[in-house]
Amino acid sequence: MGYGVYSPDTVKRLKEGFVSNLEGTTMREIAAMSALLPAFVILRQCWPSPSGKSSEIGRSNEDSKSSQRWPNFWRSLALDCVVIVMPTVACLTVLADWVYSILAAVSGLLFILISSQRLQSSSPHGASVERDQDSSRKSYLSSYRFEMMLVTCVTILAIDFTVFPRRYGKTETYGTGLMDIGVGSFVVANALVSRQARNLPPSKHGGVLRNTSPLLLLGFVRLILTKFLDYQEHVGEYGVHWNFFFTLAGVALLTSLISISPSRCLPLGIIILSVYQMLLSSGLNVYLLSPMRGPGFLSLNKEGIASTFGYWGLYLISVRLGYLLNSKQTSVVHPVSSLSNKEEKRTVPLRSGIVVGMWILDAILWGLAVWADYFVERISRRTCNLAYVLFVLAQNFEVIGIFMLAEVLIPLREVALLKVFDRNLLLTFLVANSLTGMVNMSMYTIFVAPVKAFLTVLLYALALVGLMGVASRCRKAKA
Repeated sequence: MGYGVYSPDTVKRLKEGFVSNLEGTTMREIAAMSALLPAFVILRQCWPSPSGKSSEIGRSNEDSKSSQRWPNFWRSLALDCVVIVMPTVACLTVLADWVYSILAAVSGLLFILISSQRLQSSSPHGASVERDQDSSRKSYLSSYRFEMMLVTCVTILAIDFTVFPRRYGKTETYGTGLMDIGVGSFVVANALVSRQARNLPPSKHGGVLRNTSPLLLLGFVRLILTKFLDYQEHVGEYGVHWNFFFTLAGVALLTSLISISPSRCLPLGIIILSVYQMLLSSGLNVYLLSPMRGPGFLSLNKEGIASTFGYWGLYLISVRLGYLLNSKQTSVVHPVSSLSNKEEKRTVPLRSGIVVGMWILDAILWGLAVWADYFVERISRRTCNLAYVLFVLAQNFEVIGIFMLAEVLIPLREVALLKVFDRNLLLTFLVANSLTGMVNMSMYTIFVAPVKAFLTVLLYALALVGLMGVASRCRKAKA
């Protein structure tokens, strides 16, 4: 029977049911996926240069200006799509059941490439490049932010198709789905590069209003469009009126009202999460996860309002960790070969000990996440409880640790796609949501065959890259 026999209202209910009552997957599978997807970015970053010349992040100003020309930019972006975007879409859809095998194969390929480049750079005639300290200091953060946004943008559309595994979707109450970490990762990504994390004074232009008004505006626009277009929505995710942007605005408002130094963010974040978790364990979790709602605004949006405090605690902890990551002790300066082929001795602030420390921290976070999930309360994105915060921190710092390790091992190539996304995170997310809405309004996604669904998600991802590439070039041309 064709899907044309269904009324729009019936299809809406079917779509809402399609993304409801999901139970998630294991933390082990999410940890494996969190290692696999960054591997594609690293593979592109250490991709051999066709010309045989060095083209790493620290190349000369003349080469840098040349690379900004339109043809070179789009050729580079096209290769980025082939090496990064297409495999990412495939692994999140048609190849999801082979994640462990693909991870092993890609890891082996990376080992060969990195070993080859390290041997070449250690030879007397090996190319060695000086990297700009200010930009490379944060390159692993840029890579992490890009990867987080790419996965988020792909999954928000892919979840509406049958080709996307249901175990990767957002869980109904408790559990760990791949999409559960999206909102938390966005909060972490913003905190790591916030003005507080970079030890900069608060902005003098607008203060609280400047930090919250754009997010509030986006939240109201999304609310109005969702209701006006009768777009499918899962009310149990945030509530009847609440959405992702209101949560971000709430976190920004609370942070702006209580301005403290980065050194005090960690203890305050721990206190907030501890008190919030005690309230959850005392019965608040039963109320928040119950389908029953009263007529008041607080009751109608209980999940979104209450979880904002959990996300605030997550944000404050991430600010402190971001302050440590943004310090000069975590920058990278690779050795420079002089014209006489004698290597100058330069300090390498991002020592192996710092990377080891990052992995020890991540192992502790994973251990605490498992402990909290078993002995405190199961991981719940809807309430943003203690276990969820630890789980999000562990997953995100695993990705950061992978990029830090790669950056220590070899000088990494500048990737155009990373800059396009990292400099326009919020705009990228808005464009992705708009494209997702257009796709959902143009077809009944739950009835689309797997092959067609995969091609649709892939074309959507490529269209997103193209649009953001145009926006990036236009922005640079005006600068």
